[in-house]
Amino acid sequence: MKILILSSQAKNTGSTLRAFYLYKFLKKMDNEVEYITPPFKSMVFMLDFFLSFFYYFFKILNKQYKIIIIIKPYPNTVIPCLLLKPRGAKIIIDIDDLDYGYRNSFISKIIKFFQSFLIPVADFITTHNNNLMEHIIKNYPKYKEKIYLLKQCVDFTIFKPGLKTDKKLKKIYKNKKILFYMANMNIASYFEDILYALSNIKSDFVLFVVGAGPLFNHYKNVAKKMNLLQKIVFLGECDLKTTAFYLSAADICLVYYKNLPVNKYRASMKLREYLSMNKPVIANNVGEISQFKDFIYMSGPSLQSFANEIKKRIKYLDKKHKKGYKFIYRYYNWDKEAKKFYEFILNCF
Repeated sequence: MKILILSSQAKNTGSTLRAFYLYKFLKKMDNEVEYITPPFKSMVFMLDFFLSFFYYFFKILNKQYKIIIIIKPYPNTVIPCLLLKPRGAKIIIDIDDLDYGYRNSFISKIIKFFQSFLIPVADFITTHNNNLMEHIIKNYPKYKEKIYLLKQCVDFTIFKPGLKTDKKLKKIYKNKKILFYMANMNIASYFEDILYALSNIKSDFVLFVVGAGPLFNHYKNVAKKMNLLQKIVFLGECDLKTTAFYLSAADICLVYYKNLPVNKYRASMKLREYLSMNKPVIANNVGEISQFKDFIYMSGPSLQSFANEIKKRIKYLDKKHKKGYKFIYRYYNWDKEAKKFYEFILNCF
């Protein structure tokens, strides 16, 4: 079956990683699955969206597909794909966030306006979060019977327990707790809050930060102003295997969301990846996080509660995270999830 997978966002974003994983595991079952890698990294003023419109338009202009899966409903992907509907293509739109909810600005209003017109062109909707599924059905009732929960999962060929950490790395940071955080450094990463949470910790630690993005330099400057730069290793953008290598050295991993309505609809890829490598995780109780409470060190929703939990867990950890690996492997495994989704597509289309 000819299937095309596209990501509306830039190549260095979590949603594009979701698109790639879906492609990688569907490709195992069907050689006709295609994926067009986004041509640009995140740009200021969302310029990558504008430029990629023309890229995708000419890439698919003369193509024919049975199914087109679009991760995030934006004009740069949805409008070019509409040209293929008269040729028999069915469009599945994956909604993995409330993109307009992170800002209270003119840009948010534009995003919400465009998406209100783009979402209804889909023949089917997928999403990764039960709260988000309910929100979509409430706002677009016609999808009540046309929506599928496509979970946020882990690639266990990369993120798995038992990876060997370079001895030199451990030697360099001997007697220090290695904390770990990864994210696309944008408005939704809340890295400034994480810096605040670390600012009053007296214990000796180092924080590995994996990720780049539009606010990367801003966050480095904030860390410098807070006198934390000497305790942070900004690794920048890393490929997946390099990310897993640094993650394997971590003593504690961090997940933090502001207690805002928009974060009720998120599904943390990094939390799942941390647990898949048997790592202790500190996270605050916002949105879906409580679903993992038996396997993580969960603070209250507030930033201060999160900071207090870090102080506590730097000094003491039990082994509750050890059960997390089996839980993630059983319920959030891309290999299993892609097989179920492929069977669903075959039955529906």
